[in-house]
Amino acid sequence: MISVTNKIHWLKEQAQLYPEGIGYILSERNISYFQFFLECKSAAEYLLNNNIKEKDHVGILSEHKYDFFTSVNALWMIGAVPIPLNSRSTSDELQYQVDQAHIKFLIIDETYEVLSSAVKNIHKIPFYSITGNESLISADINSLKHETKFNSEGPALILFTSGSSGKPKAVLHTFKSLSESVISTDSFSELSPSDIWLASLPFYHIGGFMILVRSLLTGSKVAFPASLKYEELKNSIDQFNPTYISLVPTILNRLLTENVAPNLNLKLVYLGGGPSGSELSLEAAKKNWKIAKVYGSTETCSMSTALLPSYLNNNADSAGKPIGNNKIKIVDEKGNSLGINQIGEIAVLSKALFKEYYNEPFKTNEMLKEGWYYTGDFGWIEEQGFLYPVSRREDLIITGGENVASAEVETAIMSHPLIEDAYVFGIEDTNWGQTVVAVIKPISNSIILKDEIKQYLKDKIAGYKIPKEYYFVENIPKNDLGKVVRADILKLLTLS
Repeated sequence: MISVTNKIHWLKEQAQLYPEGIGYILSERNISYFQFFLECKSAAEYLLNNNIKEKDHVGILSEHKYDFFTSVNALWMIGAVPIPLNSRSTSDELQYQVDQAHIKFLIIDETYEVLSSAVKNIHKIPFYSITGNESLISADINSLKHETKFNSEGPALILFTSGSSGKPKAVLHTFKSLSESVISTDSFSELSPSDIWLASLPFYHIGGFMILVRSLLTGSKVAFPASLKYEELKNSIDQFNPTYISLVPTILNRLLTENVAPNLNLKLVYLGGGPSGSELSLEAAKKNWKIAKVYGSTETCSMSTALLPSYLNNNADSAGKPIGNNKIKIVDEKGNSLGINQIGEIAVLSKALFKEYYNEPFKTNEMLKEGWYYTGDFGWIEEQGFLYPVSRREDLIITGGENVASAEVETAIMSHPLIEDAYVFGIEDTNWGQTVVAVIKPISNSIILKDEIKQYLKDKIAGYKIPKEYYFVENIPKNDLGKVVRADILKLLTLS
């Protein structure tokens, strides 16, 4: 149940509706919505004093903590656009995102000062901390200078996601698309102000960010683990007893391996973040975990379909049916709709769709057509309307919930002076969903070891993008158009 009207700033309205209601649970304290509003208002004054103004694009480089959402709401109050950045990026990757999204300011957690030190053409601002600043907080809910008027159609968020070219795209969402996503989730989850959400995914991914938005729009609570490390998440489930948990297959698999029982308060686990085979879901269900397999992306504002627990036994390989008023269709290469059980590209129609790829109008028009988002994923729909994705984008690997563009990794590998050609792809992995694998053709008569390549790549790409397995070949099979023949690669490596 969504309690806000979308007529004034979400947090301001919740602070008026549920001033004493607990919004955020930390290990050291609980924070009411009214207190959270006052802290965000104080943070907004701090940002205004640092010359951030309406419509500015502001990057956030943060650890996984409560202060992140304080910054987001403070930026919303003054009409600026928050852009959460992946803290696992390299300096070069951050620089690209700063330039691509026209980021003017960067709010930096002190943990990442060294990482951000090489980023140029940007104003860097330390995180605002309420500690020691309590005296600056005004109890007047209407006293913020330069508070902007709320506009549901206005820009609310830019998130970066991996693309087929290997370069991340800046996905722009409005307040309306964020709220419509929550409406769709509410249609099958029956959200309540009494719910407790576990902040179990990174906030620079749409799945993690929407945990915070769902709670804010329904007046419920978010519990913050000390970190996203497995042990911390496992302990948080026991400590906070959440009603909703979003997990990637890696974490769920470890919980099952250690025979961790679901907490008593649990309503659903949203299982996403890449391939989650039927065996994992069925095993979890046998151990009384209430699994809802979900399918979505940054562009669809998290989940666009869901497979509810009641349908799991007979449809375990499915991603479920469209939620809320969403629609799904399967199309051929010309965009014509295909029939039942025919494999084609998955297209999504939803009020929660992104507005555009910022600074990429051609790519926007390519992927958004007549209100439909053409995902680049492939699948089919059976007679009862269940969606069965059969492959992701060929060049997108999802490992441990992180997106890896194979083209980007290939470019980094081929910059090595002793490597002539490379092909990178993902293979199914029980723990990680997928593992990054590289096939390498060295320059004639050259000898290079995999440890040398790993060391070389450390300065080129983020650690989770570095391949775990390496195969050295004389030639990489390609067709007449120069495209790698994946089937031939798998046969060559005896992986098929």
